[in-house]
Amino acid sequence: MSRKERTIKRTDGWKNLITGLGSARTAKKSFTRHTLSPVMTDMELESLFYDDGLAARIVTLLPDDIFREGWDYTFPRLDKIASADLQEKYAAVMEELGAQQKIKDAFVWKRLYGGSAIFISALDGQTPDRPLNPKKIHSIEKLRVLEKGEIEFENIVWQTDPMKTRYGLPEMYRVRFELPDGRTVQAINVHWTRIIELHGDTLPKRAMAGISSENRYWGINVLQRANDRLQSLGSSLGSIDQLLSEVGMGKYKIKDLATLLSSPEGEAAIRRRVELTDLVKSTFRSMYLDTDEEYVRDNVSFQGVPEMLHILFMLIASDTGYPMTRLFGMSPAGMNATGESDMNNYYDMVRSMQTAQVLPVILRLVHLISQWKGWEEPYIEFRPLETMNEKERAELNRQNAEKEKIEAETYKAYIDAGVLEPYEVRFLKYGDTLEGISAAGGMPNVADTENG
Repeated sequence: MSRKERTIKRTDGWKNLITGLGSARTAKKSFTRHTLSPVMTDMELESLFYDDGLAARIVTLLPDDIFREGWDYTFPRLDKIASADLQEKYAAVMEELGAQQKIKDAFVWKRLYGGSAIFISALDGQTPDRPLNPKKIHSIEKLRVLEKGEIEFENIVWQTDPMKTRYGLPEMYRVRFELPDGRTVQAINVHWTRIIELHGDTLPKRAMAGISSENRYWGINVLQRANDRLQSLGSSLGSIDQLLSEVGMGKYKIKDLATLLSSPEGEAAIRRRVELTDLVKSTFRSMYLDTDEEYVRDNVSFQGVPEMLHILFMLIASDTGYPMTRLFGMSPAGMNATGESDMNNYYDMVRSMQTAQVLPVILRLVHLISQWKGWEEPYIEFRPLETMNEKERAELNRQNAEKEKIEAETYKAYIDAGVLEPYEVRFLKYGDTLEGISAAGGMPNVADTENG
């Protein structure tokens, strides 16, 4: 056996040299490589957001769900009266600033452009390029939402000292404040303590051809990954629209057509004949043809089109993280499918984003208000996303009523057995919220009972 023959046997492996299986002739996937798609420009993103309803829904739907129910301010260390008073105060300040809507707008723009920011316009006796001093704030004029493009990335001053806590982060921003007509009013330096950044989906920090440093720092927009699918859907719908105009295509068979077209008056004569036929057909719902003429109508088939569109919808939903039932409002497919599990998973994702992305922004603002006003800093609790219908609400009320009934019967049994006194049951049930009843003779003072 020659050396060449031994080499052929050793390298054959899973390839079939006769059929070509696994070789360059048939294994096309081994030559398929992913290439980086061009990063979408702000103009392309704005055009999609303006013209394409599905693209706009992809951008805005998640922020709508994140901020739909809002949040509450809680103070575990305070009593109910003091806690309720502070809740009202924080809610009033945040409402005056329009904080919930401003944060939501910032989330919309960071999803569209890949990044945004909130400028805290506070009067603290300092210029914007100086650190914000919360204890010297006279008033907070407003929260201004900045698109990524309003911050001059090339003019950001970075902290380059590895010994400083903000190493590798901005120390100073160059911000362009623009009028609604697009004119720049002024460009000023703003200290980092007056800016709250919101970033798009994270990208690797390594340099990559085709991705700028600005995009790597801010992140990518939500339409970038779905762009190819949206293009496929748009072209598919355009093709379907074209097919609808040709759903019934009429064909005229005319004897010696080629000869007639070659004559000087042939084209005009054929056009007049076809127009007359269409006119008679429209008016009398009948046709008059010569013995050598024939009219045939071909119907276009749309079989398989809904299935292909459904696949595209699934791919877009997968690229954007939305369930089909939420993004397209489509009923789930399959036997006994309700879409409940999909929505539960989606709401889990929304709650995760509330905790990871929204909570730090709110805490930054309430911390600032706390130092400004001298109030205790609250905990933030997001309200539940799911809303009960009338039937579910009635069932919950019934369960609570049954629980109260069982609890009352248990306490009555303890009183009848002499285990507890009525005032002790009242204290166990309501705590000190009925404090002062003893003064009216309803419940003895604890100190008095201890003294006999």
